[in-house]
Amino acid sequence: MTTDVRDTGNDLAARKASFERDGFVHIPGALPPEQVEILISKVDKIWDEERTDRPVSGAKPLHLLAFCGREPEFLEMLDPPATLPSVVDLIGTNIYMFHCHLDVHPPEPDSVQPWMWHQDGGVINRDLEGEPRPRMAVKLAYFLTDVSEAGRGNFMVLPGSHRVNQIDRPADDDNDIPGATPILAKPGDAVMFDRRLWHARSPNRSDITRKAIFYAYTFRWVRQRDDLEVKPELRDALTPVRRQLLGEGEHAIDYWMPDLVETPLAARFKRVDLTDSASNM
Repeated sequence: MTTDVRDTGNDLAARKASFERDGFVHIPGALPPEQVEILISKVDKIWDEERTDRPVSGAKPLHLLAFCGREPEFLEMLDPPATLPSVVDLIGTNIYMFHCHLDVHPPEPDSVQPWMWHQDGGVINRDLEGEPRPRMAVKLAYFLTDVSEAGRGNFMVLPGSHRVNQIDRPADDDNDIPGATPILAKPGDAVMFDRRLWHARSPNRSDITRKAIFYAYTFRWVRQRDDLEVKPELRDALTPVRRQLLGEGEHAIDYWMPDLVETPLAARFKRVDLTDSASNM
């Protein structure tokens, strides 16, 4: 199934309705072209630093956790004005970014792909009860290269699957399951999705290297997922909101009783109607 399922509206209420119904929402043009180009250059820098294979042809993919503290441009992505208001609209202001990863996937025309479908959250899906289990986290994917056609390592989703704990897994582990839908994203597009949404990455059968970055947000009383390191000189330049989004706080109790203290993120949105915040930030 090949469908462009993007949400063409900018209204937060429409985004939220789409998100609640499908478990995700496509946000076209979340990043301007000039920012996309800068981010690509930073991704390429890290890919070159992390790679041990040469030459570029036939290069191995990269899935790098806790990457955002390595470049200031990645820290700027903690609170983009086109997407952060939607995260706040869904899970409030007592949140932080607990998990991030950078992905580079070169062409893989001859690869055999293992079973890829999963829900995010790891041990959450074992320890928590209920059907469905609690949402707990919202994730943002930013696509830096053109995946507006199928077969380019697209982000695959099962719309509405955030409401079930299990899906049918074929005996042969075929990833082409009923309802599987590729997100057809242009450079700079974002996808916001519920961590419970069943999703996967399709094989990259094109001649394009697919590059994307992911940031996941949860409540401040949930433990950090990644061993995030931020260079001291970069941390010193962070805004109060970005410090909060990296998990900082003055007292532990404030994470659990946020009404006793005004967090930087709460202060930002205190006098700003969320429906107008994207343009006012």
